Amino acid sequence: MTNLLSNVRSFLRSIMKTLFEIIRTGRKSNYTSKTVTLAIIHFDGQNFDELIRTYREELKAASIIVAKNVPPELVKAYKNVFHSKDIVLLGKEIYVRGSNVDFAKEVQVNKLRSFEKRRLHVLVTDNKKTAWMISQMFPFYCVCPGEPFEETVITAPIPLTRNSDGYYFSKVPYRSQVTLIDLNIDIIREFSK
Repeated sequence: MTNLLSNVRSFLRSIMKTLFEIIRTGRKSNYTSKTVTLAIIHFDGQNFDELIRTYREELKAASIIVAKNVPPELVKAYKNVFHSKDIVLLGKEIYVRGSNVDFAKEVQVNKLRSFEKRRLHVLVTDNKKTAWMISQMFPFYCVCPGEPFEETVITAPIPLTRNSDGYYFSKVPYRSQVTLIDLNIDIIREFSK
């Protein structure tokens, strides 16, 4: 009986904490878990059907999908894979869908502050230097996807990176593939306080 009462109290406390957070901020937090799975699609433009078939499970597991040179029409053609995912596609035009990720072309303080107020923790850029600068001034993971045979990087504030260089992840993909990375959102939240 005592354990049951204790569990009920704990449950009620967590509900009250969530309600007070919603009242305080005006909305629920974007991320409720400690980690967010990010999928980066490295696409060489050859066979998108094969890429989806090969990496279907990885794409379903991801919360955020970032790709370069993938037209939005292909995303619409695979609704079952991309359903309820936050997506940023870099190409001739920038395609952004979802509320947990956005695109920043350059360092514009007012725009970055608005992303910070929205409690975003993941930004996508198309320039490695811009990504690094943003992560050093604001509490964001910045993703800069490269094409196959070019470097793809994720930056973070220097204290959060292993080598203290501002680069959280770096990879050169050699063909069409999908890279999964788990980003610890709690670390960015703590850093932003």
